[in-house]
Amino acid sequence: MQIVQVAGYIAYKVVSIGKGRAHRTEDLLLQVLTFGVIARALTAAALWYLPTVPAALTDSLSVAAVAGITALAGGAMGTIWRVAGEPFIRWMMNRMRVYTDDHESSVWESIMNYRAKWTVVQVHIDGGRVLEANFGEMVPSPKVPIIINEDGIAMYVTGSYDEAGVYKKYDIAGNEDDTIFTYIPRAMIKQMDVAWRV
Repeated sequence: MQIVQVAGYIAYKVVSIGKGRAHRTEDLLLQVLTFGVIARALTAAALWYLPTVPAALTDSLSVAAVAGITALAGGAMGTIWRVAGEPFIRWMMNRMRVYTDDHESSVWESIMNYRAKWTVVQVHIDGGRVLEANFGEMVPSPKVPIIINEDGIAMYVTGSYDEAGVYKKYDIAGNEDDTIFTYIPRAMIKQMDVAWRV
């Protein structure tokens, strides 16, 4: 039973991490049990199809192997649900006109989960300045051009507009192979504009 709970909890964390959702206790427990039971059933089915279990495995090693495989199956279940299951359920419910929103916890979550390529981010800060991250102008091109979290935004600033609207371009290259990453605390942010390709 413990491995079912562990596998289910791993799946639950994969599904919910970074989404800012607060589930009631019974919802959390049902999700953990559902994911865990499915992961354990998949593991049992996979082991049933194996021709033989290696004789070198003792009882404790085979239990550990089953536990590890079940935990991995839980993580895979969570990933599959987050990538394909949730979008499919939203699409199906919208097509059947059961509901017309995306059932995210906030507009911000909807924006963050929408599959679109971001091209430019502008952050309006105190004093009327606007910091811009134009992903197409970033040389060298960073692996992660922007990080957004509860406490603020970190991004490569490629330019800024002053209070009068005058644009100034910045180079994100620092010393040698360094790049300059700018952190903007949440308290300074007034508005954020995102240009994306849908």
